[in-house]
Parts: sequence; structure tokens; C-alpha cells
Amino acid sequence: MTEQAQAKEISLHAIHSTDWDLTDVAKVQARLKELAPQFVINCILPNEAGTTVHIASVLSQSCAALNMALIQLSSNDVFAYQDGEIFSENDEPEPKTESGKQVLAVETAIRSSLERHILLRVGWLFSSQGHDEVSKLLELAQNNEHLKLSDSKFLCPTSACDIAAVLLAIVNQCRYSSLWGTYHYCSAEATTLFKFAEVVVAEARQYEDLIVEDIVADASSEMNGLFAESTPKLATKKLLYTFGIKPKPWRQALSRILKKRYLAKKQ
Repeated sequence: MTEQAQAKEISLHAIHSTDWDLTDVAKVQARLKELAPQFVINCILPNEAGTTVHIASVLSQSCAALNMALIQLSSNDVFAYQDGEIFSENDEPEPKTESGKQVLAVETAIRSSLERHILLRVGWLFSSQGHDEVSKLLELAQNNEHLKLSDSKFLCPTSACDIAAVLLAIVNQCRYSSLWGTYHYCSAEATTLFKFAEVVVAEARQYEDLIVEDIVADASSEMNGLFAESTPKLATKKLLYTFGIKPKPWRQALSRILKKRYLAKKQ
């Protein structure tokens, strides 16, 4: 997001999650008052190690006190996966996992204390940094001759770079109109873990020799346990109709992100 903001000449002050004590209302308000932003964008996803209900309450209360808007990155975990079903913003959340319940609790905390907010639920994330699902697939391909992965574990791979662009586009339009509420964003193409792995390996071979010789569709393999379960598909029409933002295909983003990963290793 910082890179994209600089390219578009948008003033953005990036803060790492450890830079501030996000559990202290007074301290957060003091820092926000000093910086005086129009928008606070929290990119820490709700989970046990990320944005908790308390942190969400601190951020939303602080924004309310200072008349600032809060944009919170959320997750499709608020829904329980159902084969073939696409969930819209009007569907009632019904999380079945502990992480999903945490996500819903964070959303509820923000809605209850701040009118000027955006909750952006996103799909299955991958990026050029950190130890995510792409990293896991690369490690498997680097250390195993055969990959056995499920062709029935469904997901919508969504690039962190694309999400950053969506967040900045939302901010730009919310400066002029009250478009507050909950929105969905995920990639334009659903796939399976097996097919996603095929594309990751094919792209990675451009940059390194991999040990893996073949990828086999096998839903019973222990390798599947390294990855998240099937994730709910999100409808993105509300985002399109409100902001004019279309979902992008994940393959192009994956190609860019893998190139960035390998370039970073050489530096």
C-alpha cells in the first residue's frame, strides 16, 4: 500500500503493528491527533494474533472521538463454506470456526461504536512477503519430488497488492461521498489448491530449479493439512456498483508477486 500510495502521490503514514500500543485508547488518540489523518486503515486481519475485539474497539472509539473514518480489513471467515454458494454482504454471517467468530466480533465492535467505517471482507490472501500459502507451496516444491494436493479444496486466491489498490480507491472516493458499510473483494476466478499449486510451480520454474517432478490430485494426502480449508466465495457486485471496482484475475498478480519474491532474494 505504501508503494502504491507513493506512486499516486497520496499522503500515507505507515505504522507497524508494534509501533503503537493499540490496546490503549488514550495513547492511540494522542498519536492520531498528532498525525491528523482523514482515514485510518487497519490492515491487520482479525484473528488470535492480529486485530482483537479490544483493538477494534480502541481504534473505532478513537476515530469516533476525533471524527476520523476507519477502514478495517476483514475476512470471508464470517461465513461457513458451502459448496457452490456465493455469499453477499446481505447474507447473515454464521461462522463455524473460532477464527471466524473472532472476525465477526471485530466487525460488530466497529459497527457499534463508529458510523464512518468500511469493513472490507477479502478472500484467501497471498503476497510477496511473509510465510503465506505461496511460500508453503514453494517449500514443498523445493523439497519434494511429488506433490499430492486436493482438487476439491476450493479457494479464491487474492493478491495483497490488489487489495491495497482497492483500499486506496475506496479512500479516494469516500473523501467525497458517504459510502460507509461492508463490502466484499476477492479475485475473479475461483480455483482449487491442486490447480493453484500447478500455476505456482510453473511460474517459479522461471526463477529456480525445483525438485518437484509432478503434482497429483489427492484429497487424502497429509500435505493438504498444511493449507486452509475451502474458503467461502464472496460476491463482489456491491463493490463494483458502489465504487466501480472490478475483481481482478489472480494469475497476473501471482506472476508479479513471484517475480518480486525472487528479485528480493537476489538483493
